[in-house]
Amino acid sequence: MSPTTITNVLIFDGEKTNANQSSITFDSSTGLVVPSTDAATLIDGTSCTLLPGLWDTHVHLSNPTAHSVPSSLALCKTMIACGITTALDCGNLPRAHHQILQKAPIAPDILHVNNFATSTGSTHSKFEMADPSSIVDTISSAIAFVDERVKQGADFIKIVADVPGPSQDVVNQLSRSAHGYGKKTIVHASRHAAFLMALQAEPPVSVITHVPLDEPLTNEQARVMREKGIVSVPTLVMMETLAKSGRVPGVSFEAAMQSAKALYSAGVHMLVGTDSNQSAVAGVRHGEAVWREMELLQEVGLSPVEILRAATGLSAELLGVNDKGFLKAGKRADLVLVRGDPTTDIGALKEVVSVWKAGFRVDCKEDAVIGEE
Repeated sequence: MSPTTITNVLIFDGEKTNANQSSITFDSSTGLVVPSTDAATLIDGTSCTLLPGLWDTHVHLSNPTAHSVPSSLALCKTMIACGITTALDCGNLPRAHHQILQKAPIAPDILHVNNFATSTGSTHSKFEMADPSSIVDTISSAIAFVDERVKQGADFIKIVADVPGPSQDVVNQLSRSAHGYGKKTIVHASRHAAFLMALQAEPPVSVITHVPLDEPLTNEQARVMREKGIVSVPTLVMMETLAKSGRVPGVSFEAAMQSAKALYSAGVHMLVGTDSNQSAVAGVRHGEAVWREMELLQEVGLSPVEILRAATGLSAELLGVNDKGFLKAGKRADLVLVRGDPTTDIGALKEVVSVWKAGFRVDCKEDAVIGEE
């Protein structure tokens, strides 16, 4: 197959737009963005914007009660139709299940934690997706947990901080063991006390997902997070859903928004993640939830360009995935074409025209086609 060039298009390259560039060439045989060539097939992108495929840095692709591959594949197709070409599964996704999803043409590239570390008596220990290997109560079991996740091919180590939950010593050991393997850590913390445990972990954790729903973070706590270089994935759409559900006592969406504003003001890097899942209590829809998350991040104070960076190049950079996230020669050709200009109107991301995964067009909707010359 010949290379493809998209012409007459506004380009957001994962960091910025460039008024002097209006075309991108990519090659499906290599799966990469390549230098322009006269031999390429042309696609006219007039009135559209081309950007790197979006990231959702917190999803759940396995059913809470059973690991169902067909169900997961359907969710994957929904996500990629919304322009999401990379997703991070933060639940209990078995290795074999993950490998099937990775091979599916209609699925985003799936990074995963394989399983999460919680403790006896915690809320997460009572979830049906928890299993005996999720329970980490001691230093020795923390070491064994990380060893097993690495053996299973986990991309990241997931820790659930909660009260009741793993002790600070256990959280510290999980972080220490992960560092020993060169693995980044993701810590669930949706309550203020749990967030402080994650913030105080030594060595520092990599990412804290969620923001407190009970008590806002202070400016000082936000400053400490920035100084430690910890990344935030606030999952505001999930915080909003939980607060509105009326099923969780003692929660306040305003507390979550105040926390997110404190983190943004302090200069903490924030990424786009939805916590999309199939829960009957707080289900957040895969794919489209990323649009609501972006709206909420804009309410926090992020500009459309900052949000686009967070959902593309910044995610790749901060999560250590070096082959994607930017529209530059040599990077993977994960692309999304949308009508309009999301650098000024983030809502334009809802107008997906076409999606490419490693240079191959993925048509998930009947109207997801533009003319080729």
